[in-house]
Amino acid sequence: MARLQVGYLVPLDKNLEVDNSGLKIRLSEGPNSIGRSNVLVSEKRISRKHITLTTSTDGSAKLLVEGTNPVVINSGDGRKKLGPRESVIIRDGDVIELIPGHYPFKYASHCFNSRPGSEDLGQKRVRQVAHDKISERVAKRAEMGSPLENMQSGSSQSKEANSVEAIRNFHIPDDRLPMTFRLLSVKGLPPWANTSCVRITDIIQGDILFAVLSNYMVDIDWLIPACPALAKVPQVLVIHGEGDGTLDNMKRKKPANWILHKPPLPISFGTHHSKAIFLVYPRGIRMVVHTANLIYVDWNNKSQGLWMQDFPWKDQNSSSRGCAFEDDLVDYLSALKWPEFPASFPGHGNFNINPYFFRKFDYSKAAVRLIASVPGYHTGRYLKKWGHMKLRSVLQECIFDKEFQRSPLVYQFSSLGSLNEKWMAEFAASLSSGFTPDKTPLGLGEPLIVWPTVEDVRCSLEGYAAGSAVPSPLKNVEKGFLTKYWAKWNSFHSGRCHAMPHIKTFARYNGQKLAQAAWGALQKNNSQLMIRSYELGVLFLPQKRNDYSFSCTKNGGSAQNKSTVSRPSETLEGKTELVTLAWQENKKRESLSEVIQLPIPYELPPQPYGPEDVPWSWERRYTQKDVHGAVWPRQF
Repeated sequence: MARLQVGYLVPLDKNLEVDNSGLKIRLSEGPNSIGRSNVLVSEKRISRKHITLTTSTDGSAKLLVEGTNPVVINSGDGRKKLGPRESVIIRDGDVIELIPGHYPFKYASHCFNSRPGSEDLGQKRVRQVAHDKISERVAKRAEMGSPLENMQSGSSQSKEANSVEAIRNFHIPDDRLPMTFRLLSVKGLPPWANTSCVRITDIIQGDILFAVLSNYMVDIDWLIPACPALAKVPQVLVIHGEGDGTLDNMKRKKPANWILHKPPLPISFGTHHSKAIFLVYPRGIRMVVHTANLIYVDWNNKSQGLWMQDFPWKDQNSSSRGCAFEDDLVDYLSALKWPEFPASFPGHGNFNINPYFFRKFDYSKAAVRLIASVPGYHTGRYLKKWGHMKLRSVLQECIFDKEFQRSPLVYQFSSLGSLNEKWMAEFAASLSSGFTPDKTPLGLGEPLIVWPTVEDVRCSLEGYAAGSAVPSPLKNVEKGFLTKYWAKWNSFHSGRCHAMPHIKTFARYNGQKLAQAAWGALQKNNSQLMIRSYELGVLFLPQKRNDYSFSCTKNGGSAQNKSTVSRPSETLEGKTELVTLAWQENKKRESLSEVIQLPIPYELPPQPYGPEDVPWSWERRYTQKDVHGAVWPRQF
């Protein structure tokens, strides 16, 4: 039986344009030997069996150098030379130089259409990743009707919908930014992959009166030079999770006006993980919730997410009651128990900086809900105050389109605790909460877990070193029941296949439409809600339209909030619609809903692991060298 054709090697000229005078080399699924006879040149430096390309229908291929001369791979990560017997995973659009500087070919993959006699897409597939063939298991999970229905409109998993450069078109007006999140800029990626992405200097800027930096790891030696505006802030409170050794260094290096505080940890093995930045300005406060430690690699080399919104000072004569966002924020800050201290803000007066100080700002237009976790054993009326039980209680008040009934779930995180099937069921129940307009429960969705494979880590920007930030004890990774949940970190559309995830995301989806999306980290629930660590995340929901133009650092936007409280829509009329970057509008919409894109960095539906995929664990030994020529564990 003939093997399935999955792509081509397309010859390029010296300007790396398609050379129409050359012959494309057909590639079949599985191993393909490429050598002198394929290239049709008499170049003796090209061996008869120069390279082997082992291709798969997901668009990736493993390149192994078989000859005696080196081969060069040009990708979004830069230029890499491979010697004899060295290998690398390549993706659609990567350029192979069979001899360094000579004989370039572009790898053009295309997935196949399951119908016999389908069109050969050829060069149309260059720089585009298609996933036309959805696996039977994912299709079954979707439970969205016939395959033809699944291939229509914004829910389409069409070739266009998973364009490798979808993030290129992610442009959100400033007054809509609080309704979505942004990815952090990654060094080493092409410019299109960093469209609308942010750096730390984009966040911490302007005339800051007071700052709170909440994080797990804080590298002061990197942070202050990387963000010069911090040096001008009169007072900075650093809430951290560092251990004694690093803490001693922080105490020595910190400016005199910085206050360090490590929150109490009443349960063993707990940590302070919450990653947030609160900046007080003359005009108001900037609230930032993100996923990056305050260290160089987290802000430069990894896939991370960040949400930000500015809020004005309240009218001090107003007696208006706080909103849910405000109450959730103050409840969380109260658990941190930092010692209060005085501060003076010109034009506003003198204050004691304690959790209740943060009620001085008007959060009535908050575009998200906060979902926090604090350590402890939570029972009774506190059972639904924290963690995924808080998520459940919020979703139970929400109305969603009928298309999300029994729609699938996705969990994506960057550390793997000791999961069990009981926790999986409990968390699925929380994330599946909510009702349709006729008050029918949405019903349980089936989840997949997006988790990087060993090859993902080995071929990443950092190589195996990236795995040190993906904690994964072998006993947790190798639990048999997890096999059915594993799904790939496929991030072609966001350009982040080689930027390993430190972001954490949880969502319910139907094709490219999102019922809701949360990110942060949500903790384990036993018979009582037991939480070891502090965490802080945000929940995105369909909202009533509102004005989010207020800014602490730009002129424009009223300093007074006179509108009603922004809250999840109790009906579907006039609500926003959440979609992924890959969503496309194929026809004139009858609905007047405002569409808000969320840059979920991996593809939906996620692609389940194949037979050769191995989930990353940092406790295994890996002898195949990574992109930097290193093995794992690191040898010093």
